[in-house]
Amino acid sequence: MIALVLVPFIILFAGDNAEFFEKSKQQRTQGYVWHYVGTSAPDPKAKSISLQCVDQSGKVCGEPYILWKLKK
Repeated sequence: MIALVLVPFIILFAGDNAEFFEKSKQQRTQGYVWHYVGTSAPDPKAKSISLQCVDQSGKVCGEPYILWKLKK
């Protein structure tokens, strides 16, 4: 039952973020490594999957942020 919900979610997530996954794969083969950067603003030049808080009513309550970044 959980698989009926989880599998389509994973497929949609991967499809929607395919460009990010391709770029990160390319950079990792070039020697980039994931580094924890804490709560940081996303780099507008870099591909990223950012997070953003939402309150209980569904209203956005903060700026987008990232926690990890690929660095050489």
